[in-house]
Amino acid sequence: MSNESKHVYGLHTCTAQIKANPQNIKKIFIKRPPYNKNLNNIIQIAKTLSLKIDEIDKDALTRIATSNKHQGIVFELSDIKQSSKFNIDLYIQSEKTPFIVIFDSIQDPRNLGSCIRTANAAGASLIIKKKSSSCNITPVVHKTASGGLQGLSILEANNISDIIKKLKKNNIQIIGTADSATSTIYEANIDNNGVAVILGSEDKGVSKSLLNLCDIVCKIPIYGSVSCLNVSVATGVVLYHLRRKLEKTYILK
Repeated sequence: MSNESKHVYGLHTCTAQIKANPQNIKKIFIKRPPYNKNLNNIIQIAKTLSLKIDEIDKDALTRIATSNKHQGIVFELSDIKQSSKFNIDLYIQSEKTPFIVIFDSIQDPRNLGSCIRTANAAGASLIIKKKSSSCNITPVVHKTASGGLQGLSILEANNISDIIKKLKKNNIQIIGTADSATSTIYEANIDNNGVAVILGSEDKGVSKSLLNLCDIVCKIPIYGSVSCLNVSVATGVVLYHLRRKLEKTYILK
């Protein structure tokens, strides 16, 4: 992430932000009255926290958000520098059953936002994403994730291979996904030390160098005439199946 301030917008995203991490909010931009119930709730929380609120017109909100889908609310955030503060060693030591999602070079911000939202819903505790050859955590990602970034640790790094090797040394199982795999996700056996699953972009998939580090490489079976699934849909299929297996073995509850 850059050292500059950034903006997030939309009712779901801003509500999640002000409830989970209000300390990162520098300023609130809100449309002029009248307010609906959701905007009123955000305003009441903001006043309780003594956060600065600026009332501006919708066109100004659109310019700040660089989108007209702001729903009347935009937050200016300070740079929280998640990547530089996150300690992977501490995470491994403190997380009883790591449930990790690794995204390799996903470039579409809406796809990434949808994937993050799904990962949050499935109970993942950490997302690792490649810093280069990948879209940044932009306002569009925040908006599409609909609050999914709250409550999740995010690690952005270019040395994904080194991180995977560290996870393997700590007996965390690495599962790769590839259309060319011979076994399906339904056949994957899950270890009781936690799991990290790697998902790639739709056009290139997971890189060969990362697949070579995986304990298991599997695919989602396709029964119809399409060749593959959208990465956000694939993320949902894979994570919920793995979650179900982890719950069945009482690794996660």
